[in-house]
Amino acid sequence: MSALDFKEIPQANLANGKQDEFELFARDFFAYLSYKIISEPDRGQDGGKDLLIQESRKGIGGETTVLWLVSCKHFSHSNSGKGKAVGVDDEINVADRLSSNRCDGFIGFYSTIASSGLTQKLEGLSENKREGFQVFHRGSIEAFLFRSQEGRQIARRYFPKSMQLWDESSETTNNPLIHSDSELDLKITRQKYYEEYIQRKRKKES
Repeated sequence: MSALDFKEIPQANLANGKQDEFELFARDFFAYLSYKIISEPDRGQDGGKDLLIQESRKGIGGETTVLWLVSCKHFSHSNSGKGKAVGVDDEINVADRLSSNRCDGFIGFYSTIASSGLTQKLEGLSENKREGFQVFHRGSIEAFLFRSQEGRQIARRYFPKSMQLWDESSETTNNPLIHSDSELDLKITRQKYYEEYIQRKRKKES
């Protein structure tokens, strides 16, 4: 069971003034991971990109930079709230978009997951682009956010209801690893304690 309910972030295809929320979340997420934001989210024609971010890598030979094109897809509200995978038809002309924006690689930032067909399509980029591709899906996004206090603060901003439940589960279970920065501990222990808490909460309400 995931701790974060991505449906807390408003739909991206409704013109209600909050349709940019998922892209803003992506911006804050990548800034938290120490990427430099080159192009902010905006409305209108975006040239096939939602964000442009830069990664700096330091090594013996000096510092190199990698420019990533980020495509945001928020499909958690699709299929009557059950969500749907991001498919091949949802990411078209990826190579052309990379070329026109002079990017080194592609990042998919998805509130659900990528379909196997899309993953296979993106794998083909590795043959032609320096960096190929990365996909951040709901599970990996959550894992990164729970790595540190700063990440959890971002989660509280965009997922207030989910984080309220998470904080309550922390207090109820006295989970010793709730503030751990170990990703492995978080993956194993977070799910265990959260599921135990939800089960107890549902028993009390029934």
